Amino acid sequence: MTQHRGSSFGLETTGVSRRTILKGSLFGVAAAAFGGSLLSACSTGGGTSGAAAAAGGPTVAPPTYLEPLKPTPTLAGTAQGVMDVYDRFPLDGPRTVTEAVGDGGDFEFLVMTYGQPAPPLEENAYWQTLNEELNLKLKPVLVPYADFPTKFPAMVAGDDLPRVVSVPVNMSVSRLPELAAAQFTDLSDHLSGDAVLKYPNLAGIQEYAWRNGMLGGRIYGVPKSDPVFGGQMYTKTDLFQAAGVSEHPQDYAEFVETLKAVTDAKAGVYALATPITDFLLQMDGLPNKWQKNSDGTFTSHYEHEGFVPAIERMAALYKEGYFHPDTATMDKTQRDSLFSSSRLAMTYDGNRAFGIISEHRDLKFGMMSSFGTDGGNPTYWTGRGAYAITMLKKTEDAAEVDRFLRVMNWLAAPFGSKESFVQSYGREGDNYTLQDGVPVLTTRGQREQDLGFAYIAGGAQVLCTPQGAPGVDAAIHAWQSSVIPYLTDNPVQHLYSSVQNAKGASLEQGMTDAITAVFLGREKASSLDAAVAKWKKNGGDKIAAEYAEGAA
Repeated sequence: MTQHRGSSFGLETTGVSRRTILKGSLFGVAAAAFGGSLLSACSTGGGTSGAAAAAGGPTVAPPTYLEPLKPTPTLAGTAQGVMDVYDRFPLDGPRTVTEAVGDGGDFEFLVMTYGQPAPPLEENAYWQTLNEELNLKLKPVLVPYADFPTKFPAMVAGDDLPRVVSVPVNMSVSRLPELAAAQFTDLSDHLSGDAVLKYPNLAGIQEYAWRNGMLGGRIYGVPKSDPVFGGQMYTKTDLFQAAGVSEHPQDYAEFVETLKAVTDAKAGVYALATPITDFLLQMDGLPNKWQKNSDGTFTSHYEHEGFVPAIERMAALYKEGYFHPDTATMDKTQRDSLFSSSRLAMTYDGNRAFGIISEHRDLKFGMMSSFGTDGGNPTYWTGRGAYAITMLKKTEDAAEVDRFLRVMNWLAAPFGSKESFVQSYGREGDNYTLQDGVPVLTTRGQREQDLGFAYIAGGAQVLCTPQGAPGVDAAIHAWQSSVIPYLTDNPVQHLYSSVQNAKGASLEQGMTDAITAVFLGREKASSLDAAVAKWKKNGGDKIAAEYAEGAA
């Protein structure tokens, strides 16, 4: 391991608890929002959501990249993906959009949200401020994350989608490229190559994020960038201290001893309450869902020699009693409650899942270092690079397309700009006050921002949570830096497979069921061999062949 191994990413926080999700910091949690089921532990990723180019690669060039201007960070990020850290949001940032954005008309948009519905327009200073800034009448159609998997398909089937639609890339939207071609506007002529320079803030979005919006070889979606980091293991520091064990085990054997030490079933304290399939596979150094072989073929991680043994080890941990007995049915809210109340010692969740909301200010927690099963190097699986893509319903009206892209351009203004400040803080007095030169959201400001507008479009995110847990940004920066040597991309992330798009969800459900049966002790680990063979026969081999064709 490197010098990062065993370094401290712990965090002790104090302060008054106030429930709010801080702007610019939620997206690390977004990937875990669907993590309440066993499925999240074994999703294949690339191509599942349909946010990929058609076989043979994109037929149009991605938008030209124009690096945005930014203030000097407190802690600098890296080209590999470590995020810049800022202590505060600059108060005197420049405007990046000087021309009029809207035309005074309605702007209805669908977006997935996580909080309670925002107050209505007449009571919402933040909403009113956005309307004034954009010269639009924003009309959000808010769909809670728990309802989105069923609500969105129903709206598609009922032809009930609004003009603007934001789709999280981790959602399994069947035949999304075909849906985009049939119902949404092809933006390629407006965004491909240097055409994007008409909208300079959109040019500041990284290519890896744009690849998510390239469907069937054309540009249909404007992305909201997401950091490359996915899941990580959080540790409840007080339980580790009481057990006298380190929050940074060096190998699998020490990890198991740690689970044993922090578990006290009689006291209702357990080490874990969610399957850790991906965590174990990365510990073993397995490829990120797929591996591209030297001959150009692709092999799923299901076929890797380390897959079955990893699931067998996880089942053994469950049998030993280190997992909460309700693990199979427990959702994220329940896990978070157990973790916060020191009845759960560890939880595997998204990057930036803790310390960024005010109710976590009293938590004392850490972030476990990555390690290899035998003490060597693990892998760390990167994500898709975008949280969502936003599309415009099909239209030949050039003025409507231009208005849509002007709004996306305003939303994509970089950190430090006036536009980004307005999105983050709203109206002074009503939504925020200045405390020692630092803008601080009021309770009203926190409540009024649940419009979902922050999830629609934008470039690289930063770590800037002055109302979050003290020191959390520096701790996350240190943890991100520690896994950089192990970053492993999914080679099919932006390749397209028609079979994966049409049958991927059902194929994954079959594997999920098989893994669950072994994990809970209902089947032997050897049953996974038959499950993998069935997966291959029913479509897995065809998916691999289509990826190979697309990458050729």
